[in-house]
Amino acid sequence: MSLASLDKIKGVNWRHPVVCAIATVVCTVLASWAVVAAPVSSPVPGVSGLYLAAAVYVPVALWFGVWGCVAGYLSCVFMGLYLNMPWEFLLVWSLADFFEGFVPLVIYRSLKIKPTVQLKRPKVTYILSAILLLNVVVAAFALISSLSEVFIATFIIGIILLLIQATIEDHKTWSTWLIVGVILASIVSGIFGVGAMLMFGDITADLFSTVFFGWVFGDIIVLSTIGTVLTILLTPYIMKTRWYVRRFFY
Repeated sequence: MSLASLDKIKGVNWRHPVVCAIATVVCTVLASWAVVAAPVSSPVPGVSGLYLAAAVYVPVALWFGVWGCVAGYLSCVFMGLYLNMPWEFLLVWSLADFFEGFVPLVIYRSLKIKPTVQLKRPKVTYILSAILLLNVVVAAFALISSLSEVFIATFIIGIILLLIQATIEDHKTWSTWLIVGVILASIVSGIFGVGAMLMFGDITADLFSTVFFGWVFGDIIVLSTIGTVLTILLTPYIMKTRWYVRRFFY
């Protein structure tokens, strides 16, 4: 029986494990680069101030359902192995990247909100998207150069640009993306990730707030910029393919 024939069986699509594997490889590369090139602070290995992989976790979850969430989890596991982290810690800590995509996925599917809609003002939206990409470049430069004020400014600019998009485009779609896909996803990831570090004794209680806000702010920046651009440019095409997961697994 061919794969095309198997696809006709309800609930079975052999493309999804394949796309999960591909997404895992991409996210692992991004995660490994981020924690080496842009750590939030030297005493905290494995935490990045600009975690580029987070920009992919939410879009791939909305595109590929739980398969995308699993890709996020596995990418964190592989990144942790690269950094020689202990297994017992790593298997719990990596849940941060799983739930970063899973929580938005549950909310989107429960509210029956599609990841994207037809753009009302595409030219303006594309211009804003270009500015968002420039914003994340500035954020990366500010982080590497230890320019805290500039880094915080890029965080604020990203939120403002998304609010503008919510005004000129479909309000429900973009407001949901900002609140759920960007802010809530980042907070959930920070709670799981930094909470695991505190539980396993990798950080002390006095470092919790520093690491948590560094984690959350960095994720918000990459999701509001790179994640938004990926959603705008790729979602309409992915939704037309058999790779797209309309529910959770198929």
